[in-house]
Amino acid sequence: MTELTNPIDRLKTRLVFKNIDHIQEHLEAMQRDPHGLEYKPWKLEVDNIWKKIFSDINEMSEEAQKMVLDSMREIWVSYITHYGAVEG
Repeated sequence: MTELTNPIDRLKTRLVFKNIDHIQEHLEAMQRDPHGLEYKPWKLEVDNIWKKIFSDINEMSEEAQKMVLDSMREIWVSYITHYGAVEG
């Protein structure tokens, strides 16, 4: 992974990866109970976290954006494949 020198990029990168960890926790819960009462609130919360992630990425330098997007590609593709587009 490339060393980020811009302090904003470093901060936003940490925030993005923290939020991705949070999404992974939700996805595990959603997979355990896809028809439960909590599914819709979990989906809404995960969608909002994705929006925050992409907002943070938008504020990064191009180099940092490429690095972060490449790092999160697998979970993003998995999410879109299994749960559809981000709502709202």
